[in-house]
Amino acid sequence: MSARFEIDGALAVITLDDAGTRNALGPDTAEAVLGFARDAAADPAVRLLALTGADGVFCSGAAIRAWEELDPSGETLTDRGTALCDALAALPIPVLALLPGHAVGGGAELALAADWRVADPAAELRFVHAGFGLMPGFGGLARLERLVGPAQALRLLGTRARVGAEEAQALGLVDAIVPVDAQRAWAEARAAELAESDRTAIAEIKAALRDGDERAAFLRVWPHRQLPDRLGS
Repeated sequence: MSARFEIDGALAVITLDDAGTRNALGPDTAEAVLGFARDAAADPAVRLLALTGADGVFCSGAAIRAWEELDPSGETLTDRGTALCDALAALPIPVLALLPGHAVGGGAELALAADWRVADPAAELRFVHAGFGLMPGFGGLARLERLVGPAQALRLLGTRARVGAEEAQALGLVDAIVPVDAQRAWAEARAAELAESDRTAIAEIKAALRDGDERAAFLRVWPHRQLPDRLGS
């Protein structure tokens, strides 16, 4: 199996684990990650899904050769990659990308689909697409533009930038810099914090942030309100 899944209380963890490809995202891996993500969202005890990689690498990008064998047109690659990243972004629970090392090309796009990113001090986001005559195809172009603006997105993609943890944090691509051996504890602490809030409310907050319709989200969450016996003034 090229990916592993575990649930530990309020935290679910998907680990990309394919040493032969440095955790590249091939067709089977993409399908497995999507299934695991849905399993995490279906468990009412889970409040945070963490996505990480084994052996000091987050994800080395799309396994292009495997996708070419499946469909040389590129349509299956962009469609399934986009479906995976969109599904992660749309989960009713927050998603955290833990970067133990580099996230390259499609791997960087996968990281951008998370709500938060935590990087080891030595980790890098590598936007290498144009060096291979390609561009983002998993929805990463729009996500990168939303995070850093169009000018910075063009610079990062056009220059095949290798963005270290400190620069990534300054740009807003990374939310915290945490050594790899402390990342699991960081995720567990965030999951515990989220567990103190209502799961439905968090899901609707995510939906409103995604689609901009705060009123509709408020009206959906209203019937689930849980008020104390006495309210403060």
